[in-house]
Amino acid sequence: MRLTLLPLLLLLATPLRADPAIGIAFPPVSTAAHRAFTSAALVDLGIQHIRIAEAWSRRPLDPGPQDFAPLAERTADLRAAGLRILLTVELDAPDAACGLRNDHACIIRDDAPFEAYLTTLLQAVGDDLDAIQIGNEWDNRFPGSTRDFLALHARAAAVIRAERPDLTLVLGGVTGRAGLSHALCFEGDDHGIPGLRDEDVRQWLCNRGMMFNEAAQAAVSAALSIADYDVADIHLYDAPGLWPGAVAWMQAHTDRPVWVTEFGGPWPRNEPSDPDYHAARLAVYLDTIATLPVARAYYFKLTDDPGSYHAHSGLYDTDGQPKPALAIFTDWMAGR
Repeated sequence: MRLTLLPLLLLLATPLRADPAIGIAFPPVSTAAHRAFTSAALVDLGIQHIRIAEAWSRRPLDPGPQDFAPLAERTADLRAAGLRILLTVELDAPDAACGLRNDHACIIRDDAPFEAYLTTLLQAVGDDLDAIQIGNEWDNRFPGSTRDFLALHARAAAVIRAERPDLTLVLGGVTGRAGLSHALCFEGDDHGIPGLRDEDVRQWLCNRGMMFNEAAQAAVSAALSIADYDVADIHLYDAPGLWPGAVAWMQAHTDRPVWVTEFGGPWPRNEPSDPDYHAARLAVYLDTIATLPVARAYYFKLTDDPGSYHAHSGLYDTDGQPKPALAIFTDWMAGR
């Protein structure tokens, strides 16, 4: 009897692994040399999923097929390397198509040829794509209301469903604030950041930011219930102890799968940025991601990027030289 129960007891004592497919978000792809570097690095890691960006603001107001030639060259090269592409179409556009704007995005005007832009885009690169989303971190970066975002998403979804119903439509990237704040401030989960006092994190995220948290939760839950999409997504950074609760919050508000389209750290505001500390924390991030009930998770990012908030989270430095984190990532992928 005891021998019969032993395998079951061992299984129950072992943390469950969901083993999502791992991808890389926004690696260098703008030049042929960048794409060769990125493709080789991802093949070496055994990674097939890649997330790249496109913005109407880089094209004319009424672009033709020739205006998408640079993007088509990128996607063709990545596909030839065996990579599956999630394309994030940023909500930025030429000035003539924009109403209210900020440094990241704009509210695209009702009379702007948004549908024509998307149709030409899909005709140019649709065959190379695996999935597509409209907007990135719209709950934080988009200058309009949730209603404004949902209106633009609906316009885009109608085109995507008509032109390329085979593509997986991902609801534009969510920062994670809604789910993370719920896990910390309402569920009391441990943030999982070493050396950072719980009361300090609560003071910053819960006490001072409660109105922002409640607004984010209302916006994201409304989008999850109203929008037309196949997959919801969330960004998870810095506090891996909160990631399971954040994903659970998302799943409680949708009946569709959830992907993590960005994850990483450490937190520049409160953690060291040296390469050895980053490598040690990366091991924790990867082990946590492996337990989450998500189908895909994209690490941010392949190379350090001074223009990003998480500027030192790359597996390589800005010169393309390996960092200690690369060995951690490589060993972890090999051991799956």
